[in-house]
Amino acid sequence: MKKPSLKKAIFISSIIGVLVLVAYNTKDLFFGASFSVETALDGGTVSDAFLPISGIAKHATTVLINGREISTDKTGAFFDGVVLSPGYNIIEISQKDRFGKEKTKVVHLVAEPTSSVATAMQIHYQ
Repeated sequence: MKKPSLKKAIFISSIIGVLVLVAYNTKDLFFGASFSVETALDGGTVSDAFLPISGIAKHATTVLINGREISTDKTGAFFDGVVLSPGYNIIEISQKDRFGKEKTKVVHLVAEPTSSVATAMQIHYQ
């Protein structure tokens, strides 16, 4: 059996390298852009009425929190928040990439705010 020449081995290695590079760069086309969200645990209970939400949506054209579009920086990072109602809340975070692929993460929370709501003092005018 004949050993492949050095030129042939370099050519085959180059072709494999190009194919791996093409596959890596087109993975977002097939699987959608990467998307990570940092917020309270799904199914958890929070004691604050404001829930901060942050994350990274690389290559996203649109990021929505409960249907409201939010802005991202040039790296795809975003930071926003929602005001929770007392009791059960559903927060939907979604992103759409330039290929039309959409990914959505849904967080279910129970809000039990400990702070009281400010009320107007009753002042009697003369």
